[in-house]
Amino acid sequence: MKLSFMTFVCPNWGLEKIVGFAKDAGYDGVELRVDEGHKHGISSRSSPADRQRAIRLFHDNGVEVACVATSNQFGVSDPAKLKGNVEDAKANIGLAGDLGSKVVRIFAGGDSPMTGEVANRIAGAFTEVGDYAKQFGVTPMLETLHDIVKSAEDAMLVLKGVRTSNFGILWNHSEIDGQSFNMLKGHIRHFHVHDEVLDPGNKNILNLARLMKGIDYDGYVSLEIIKGYDLPESLLIETAKRLKGYIAKA
Repeated sequence: MKLSFMTFVCPNWGLEKIVGFAKDAGYDGVELRVDEGHKHGISSRSSPADRQRAIRLFHDNGVEVACVATSNQFGVSDPAKLKGNVEDAKANIGLAGDLGSKVVRIFAGGDSPMTGEVANRIAGAFTEVGDYAKQFGVTPMLETLHDIVKSAEDAMLVLKGVRTSNFGILWNHSEIDGQSFNMLKGHIRHFHVHDEVLDPGNKNILNLARLMKGIDYDGYVSLEIIKGYDLPESLLIETAKRLKGYIAKA
């Protein structure tokens, strides 16, 4: 298990500071949140030259792009909007492929509760982008415990309709119960963790790392802490040291 942070923890930092800090603080990777106005400046609209500069920066510092986190939603009911979101997702998959990221985060979102019809709509979009993403070595992931995907059972409704092998689950918490783990373990590709892991007494990552070691998980657990401002560097350094210690102990 590897450790990263999403750029929500430092929305006002430029890319050079982000990557240099990740290296110095002991993070293995950085999760780029795109299309949110973060100052890293990377998106699916980035030029080939800008992408090459970013690739060199990450490579030279020994830091990975842990994930490209998008705003794309596959649960929308309007066909034109869904088509647009699918095309945007494909563009972000191409970006991830260029940057060496193995995964791209996508929401269910949408404008109605989870039903069989909605799940099939989401699954159809993931089937299309999953097949498309194979050429880039990238896996699109459905974020769980967010918007209309409130449980592992909701995720399974989508999963049952997906007709591509290239599909992943993002578990959006530092804890996962046994039933949810058993349902989704073959598809989990990424974790988001939140404010709870900033508490020095919280050992969720130790427990999670022990659990995931049992299935040889080699993906990321990523800090998604959204405050609207840059978190103190000292806090991010302390958190990395503590969480990496738990991962090593596991």
